[in-house]
Amino acid sequence: MPAPGTNTEKYIACAALVPDCPFEATAARLPQGQPRYLMGAGTPADLVECVARGIDMFDCVMPTRHARNGQLFTSQGRLNIKNARYADDLSPLDPECGCYTCRRHSRAYLRHLYVAGEMSAAALNTLHNLTFYLDTMRRIRDAIAFRSFETFRQGFVRSLSRLALDS
Repeated sequence: MPAPGTNTEKYIACAALVPDCPFEATAARLPQGQPRYLMGAGTPADLVECVARGIDMFDCVMPTRHARNGQLFTSQGRLNIKNARYADDLSPLDPECGCYTCRRHSRAYLRHLYVAGEMSAAALNTLHNLTFYLDTMRRIRDAIAFRSFETFRQGFVRSLSRLALDS
């Protein structure tokens, strides 16, 4: 459902990925030319696949919830900052990310904050995950604008199909 106070006629809610209503069939039934909204979309790969099927807007708690629990999305796969292997890792969380967290703090420091129960761990991790999601959506918009979305999609899915850093 759209947020209270919005014009509900402009937003179409899509119930996706339920057994009796396959996503493609649902998306095909939605009116053309109307924004399509999906609640609860999850991973960055899910966002890319949903855009490929015509979804325009998303609402998801995954990046913030995972960040608070030490799960971080990176260009190299999902990373669990709680793991002991990061205790002495002075590299940035994601070398391809330009967010404040990645520019200023090492994996070792982020792990220390998390293990120590510091609230700043949740804030820094959330900042990173949201930046990763926003950057993913920017890249999707750019690929659409340059008419190269399918190439982007294949490359994105291929890059994330590798095993996560922390299997």
